[in-house]
Amino acid sequence: MVFTGVRGGRRIFYGWSPNGRDDWQFSPTPLVNPEPDGVTDISGPTPVKRNGTTYVAYHGNDGRMRLTEVGNAFDRETHLGVFHAPIASDRGRLAAPSFGSEGGTDYMFYEAGPRWNARICIARAV
Repeated sequence: MVFTGVRGGRRIFYGWSPNGRDDWQFSPTPLVNPEPDGVTDISGPTPVKRNGTTYVAYHGNDGRMRLTEVGNAFDRETHLGVFHAPIASDRGRLAAPSFGSEGGTDYMFYEAGPRWNARICIARAV
């Protein structure tokens, strides 16, 4: 599980359980830090498995979504940069990406617009 925690700004941490219900343990060390992205806060993480490795997709306090490779053992922090920036209809802010596929087409669901006045959007991979 990846989640947002506050320690000198919002950062991404991870936790694990042998069965997903009990005996949760949490890493005290952040998995992803905001400074390499040039922002002060990051949140809304989701793990993504692609190309034989693991990434974390998340948003920064500048309204853009980023991707960081963390590796399958969560032992890396390779910031790959912005992968989705707001378009006009997103009203300046993107957040909380999640991914799925149907019929061989990949989709991203995300929150767009100002907090407390946002909507859920969908983007199709091209």
